[in-house]
Amino acid sequence: RWMGPGMRFARLTLPADPQAPLFLLRIGPGRSLPRHTHGGLELTQVLCGRFDDGRASFGAGDFDATDPSILHQPVVRPGGDCVCLAYVANGLRFEGRIAALVGSWVGM
Repeated sequence: RWMGPGMRFARLTLPADPQAPLFLLRIGPGRSLPRHTHGGLELTQVLCGRFDDGRASFGAGDFDATDPSILHQPVVRPGGDCVCLAYVANGLRFEGRIAALVGSWVGM
């Protein structure tokens, strides 16, 4: 699915739990997700590329865990797309009406 210019995602289906909130994200260099917090736990595994979210920089092989206390905006660093596997419990809580509308439309 398309999230915006240079941003795509797919919801993954696990045979053991078809409703699991698991996503594969591919975001182009220089692109960012809107600032957001979380409805629950968010677990992110970076498969390739690199992003910075204002707290730290994450590259291929890095793992990040966030919760509702974290407000951040992941920005993909130059050099190529960033591909991540993300578990997003209870959705994301985007700042701003447009971002929140798009987030609900794409199911995140």
